[in-house]
Amino acid sequence: MVEPLVSVRNIKKYFDVGVGMLKAVDGISFDIYPGETFGLVGESGCGKSTAGRTIIRLYEPTHGEVIFNGRNIYQLSRQEMREVRKDFQMIFQDPHASLNPRMTVEEIISEPMEIHKVYKSSKERRNRVMELLNLVGLNEEHALRFPHEFSGGQRQRVGIARALALNPKFIVCDEPISALDVSIQAQVVNLLKKLQDELGLTYLFIAHDLSMVRYISDRVGVMYLGHMMEVAKSEELYQNPIHPYTKALLSAIPIPDPKIQRNRQRIELEGDVPSPINPPNSCRFVDRCPYATDVCRKSTPKLEEIKEGHFVACHRAREF
Repeated sequence: MVEPLVSVRNIKKYFDVGVGMLKAVDGISFDIYPGETFGLVGESGCGKSTAGRTIIRLYEPTHGEVIFNGRNIYQLSRQEMREVRKDFQMIFQDPHASLNPRMTVEEIISEPMEIHKVYKSSKERRNRVMELLNLVGLNEEHALRFPHEFSGGQRQRVGIARALALNPKFIVCDEPISALDVSIQAQVVNLLKKLQDELGLTYLFIAHDLSMVRYISDRVGVMYLGHMMEVAKSEELYQNPIHPYTKALLSAIPIPDPKIQRNRQRIELEGDVPSPINPPNSCRFVDRCPYATDVCRKSTPKLEEIKEGHFVACHRAREF
C-alpha cells in the first residue's frame, strides 16, 4: 500500500470580514499520492485557490492538519518550515503579476536558490538556470530579458522554471492556464505532464476548465462553497457522477459534436450561490438542489465512500 505524499485533514481557512467569518475553506480532507495529479474543480469563489495556498501554508490555517512526508507542517516552526518549503512550490494563476517586472529571467529563477543557499557559486546557479530554461522550452538568450518582453505562455514557462528551481516533490498549480490563450493552454498542460514524467512530480491542479482537468488528473475533487462534494478517480467521476452539483457541472461541458450537443440535456441550477459568511449548519448546496429534503437543511453531510474510491458528501447519495 503506497503512503500518501500529502494528507489534508479537515483544513479550514476563515477570514474575519467585520460582519462575520467568511468560511472560504470549511473542513476539507483528501490524500495526494506520489507521482499523481489531484484535480480540484468548482466554480469561481468556491475556495479552490484558498485551499491550495492554505495547504502549503502561504495562508496560515484556521484549523486542521497537512501531513507532508509524515510530518504535520502546521506544527513546524518558522526555521523548520523554511527547510521543508523547498519540497513544495506553487505555480501562480497570472504569470504577469507573479513575476517581478524589475528582475531579469535569470534573477527570477535563481532567487529561490540564493535564498536557500543550494549552490555555492554564481556559476553553478547560472548553469542551473540555463538547464531549467531548456527544460521548460526556452533557451539561454531568454535569461537576460525582462518579463514584459515575453508572451503570456512564455511567462508561465518562466514561472514553472522558478517553481522547479529547488527540485520540489509537490507543486500546487493554481489555475496555471486560465490567463492564457486557448491555443497556448494545451502546450503548457502538456509541458506539465512531461515534467511530471521526467522528474516524478506530484501536482495539485486547481482549475475550472473541467475538460482540461479530466485530461491531466488521476483523481478529481469537486468543491462548492468551501466544502468538498465529491472525490473520485478522473474517469469514474466524469462517467458516473453522483452528487447533484457534480452532475450539473459536467452537463455544462461543451461537446464538439453538434448532434450530441443539441440533443444532450443541460442541468440548469436555480438561484445564486449563497454567501460564505456565517453559513448555516446544512448542506451548502441545499438551496439550489432539486433533491433537497428536510435532513439536508438540518445537518451537513459528511464525505463518505459510496463505492470503492468514490466519496460523496450527500445525504441521498445512495439513492441516485
